[in-house]
Amino acid sequence: MKFKFAALPLMLVSAFAAAEQYNSFTDADYENRDYRGADVDILGVQSQYYFGALNTLGPRKEFNYILPVSNIYGGVASVDAGPVEDEIVTFGGEYYTGQWKVFGEFSDVFSTNVYSAGAGFLFSPDLLAEVEAEKMEDEDTVVYVRGKYNHQLSGTDYIGFTAEIDDGFDYRSLSSKYFTALSGGQYLTAELGITDTDGADFYWNGALEFYFNENTSVGVAYDELVEDYEINATHFFNRNVAAKVAYGSNRDFDDLDMFRIGVTVQL
Repeated sequence: MKFKFAALPLMLVSAFAAAEQYNSFTDADYENRDYRGADVDILGVQSQYYFGALNTLGPRKEFNYILPVSNIYGGVASVDAGPVEDEIVTFGGEYYTGQWKVFGEFSDVFSTNVYSAGAGFLFSPDLLAEVEAEKMEDEDTVVYVRGKYNHQLSGTDYIGFTAEIDDGFDYRSLSSKYFTALSGGQYLTAELGITDTDGADFYWNGALEFYFNENTSVGVAYDELVEDYEINATHFFNRNVAAKVAYGSNRDFDDLDMFRIGVTVQL
């Protein structure tokens, strides 16, 4: 977009004035999946705290593609599938010191422990490389190499890329996210991911989200691996509290319905 330089100071002041800052994010969600009368209920709570403030890009839930800020996080989800009940527990953190990053995570997934730890290096604010080792209980350790690159466009607009491969070259993935500010205080995000795994089909996933303003958005998403699709909406009642709702189904199972509601608190 071309503009006169005389307007630049005013535009910058407006952009910074509109930005919000947050340190903590907490989500509580309930999801129900109904397939021909068989119900699966999932109730989850997760929270993440950053030791430095994050600036929004306009919408209250959009931030930079790479966030080099130390943080800790944790969550628990209860899954009730009738005769089968279990939990998923996860906690971890990331620590940045200069250009270096170390991180780790522990998960208990249906009574199976999963550990991961890794290190990363910021070559620049827009380029991050990581190496991560993951050990699942009773399985061999797998090492992943990952790179994240942010290409800044005009203003707050960006297009980001993440590439990942495992140490056996059996798993390869590439994902991207595009964020742009439209006219009239509206915004758009588009996400696309592709994954290629030996012994399995190549598949893709994608999502689009349109923001009417900083508070309200609607979106659609599709995952080819499980052939699930959904439509969703988010609305912030104020700068701290938002409500979320989503409906989904499956391309092959017309009788499958998914409904999800949730609340987000950002401080």
